[in-house]
Amino acid sequence: MSAVRLLGVVLAGGEGRRFGGPKADEPVGGVSMVRRAVTSLSEVVDQVVVVSSRPVADAPVEILPDATPGTGPLGGLQTALDTAEERGLDGAFLLACDLPLVDVALLGRLLGALGEDDIAVAPQRLGGGVEPLCAIYRVDARAAVLERLRSDDRSLHALFRDLGGVALGPAELGARAGEAFLNVNTPADLARAEAALQARRTGS
Repeated sequence: MSAVRLLGVVLAGGEGRRFGGPKADEPVGGVSMVRRAVTSLSEVVDQVVVVSSRPVADAPVEILPDATPGTGPLGGLQTALDTAEERGLDGAFLLACDLPLVDVALLGRLLGALGEDDIAVAPQRLGGGVEPLCAIYRVDARAAVLERLRSDDRSLHALFRDLGGVALGPAELGARAGEAFLNVNTPADLARAEAALQARRTGS
């Protein structure tokens, strides 16, 4: 566990329009996406919660309602940081439940890279930009989050730029960083994630 005290937060409130419905309870590799994310975060932080504005049947930890439903992941981050501050923690380690290929090793590397003065740290995606839904945000980011919530642009990418966030590349994150950020938005994505997990298990 890190000396930085973080609240692990699994975001599980998406409507899953392209998937055909909510997907947090959908199994991948024999484990629901929400349980897989909770289990991974639990290896690197002491406390983990799920943030969702809808029921999540397979969540093995406390479910917190989204403080500002209808505002997307940014509202989930606000809930995460508000809760972290209330609990006397330094920030939140955010992980969307539909990133099932993010493993404990990658989370540990991300946590280990958090500098004393860093307000936000996220991994780079191979296609460009960062993955702000697998990222660490200190409670100092709350003011910028609230400002974004009041604006017309609620993008976490824009927030990350506002915060001067640190982006980590594959060299810092390890060999699996290239495949890790497959976002399961459709049934076809789920099949790709299943295949990737099977390849990991067989070492192929």
